[in-house]
Amino acid sequence: MKKQQRWMTIIEACQKQNMVRVEDLIKQLQVSAATVRRDLTQMEELRMVRRCHGGVSLDINQTREPSMIMKSGMNAGGKHAVARMAASLIQDHQMVYIDAGSSTLEMLDYITAKNITVVTSGIPHIEKLGKAHIRTIVVGGAVRWSTSAISGHTALKQLEPMFFDVAFIGVNGIHDIMGFTTTNQQEADTKHLVIQHSKCAYIMADRSKFHVLYPENFAKLSEAIILSDDLGDFPSDHIRYRLTNGEASQ
Repeated sequence: MKKQQRWMTIIEACQKQNMVRVEDLIKQLQVSAATVRRDLTQMEELRMVRRCHGGVSLDINQTREPSMIMKSGMNAGGKHAVARMAASLIQDHQMVYIDAGSSTLEMLDYITAKNITVVTSGIPHIEKLGKAHIRTIVVGGAVRWSTSAISGHTALKQLEPMFFDVAFIGVNGIHDIMGFTTTNQQEADTKHLVIQHSKCAYIMADRSKFHVLYPENFAKLSEAIILSDDLGDFPSDHIRYRLTNGEASQ
């Protein structure tokens, strides 16, 4: 079993249990104890997991999500740059999906495209879209107040027959092995469906989102284009990017 597969298996085991015993991982992975210990050491250095006596669990700092109000003030300069780039990618007459989140909320101030229809799951987004007189469809479903997002079975059922020219998706963490992740399974399901139903999907991320892992994966790195103000040392092999500080590259 390759390292990437082992790490994904370890993460999935930790998602199912609060703490997984190392000896159980050795049996499940069918590798040596030294290999598992080496994997866990590397994963802990990357803040993917936390090791405890005889076991391992997900790093709790990766699973705590700040409120929408707190996120709006985090790395404001980076969010502005990403927001302007995202808005410039929308063309006239397009069907557009705009996800919940502080970065996607920011982009609404910069939209200039005409005769577009926006579908959104973000509650604060509705007022901004209304003030801009943009034709808007609001996704129905359960409200998660901490993120001001609408998701759940009703949302998925409504989105199922819809297809988008372009979609802009928020993210909590981007990891070179685990891909795009978030904190909540229902929101992950919504993001995943929208990406599959879009001609082009963009992930909006400031530099704080890289090398960060959250419990729920919703897409592989190859399934969307990252819009970011600063990729830092994030590996670029086989991944498509569009940078905010230069020409588009894919």
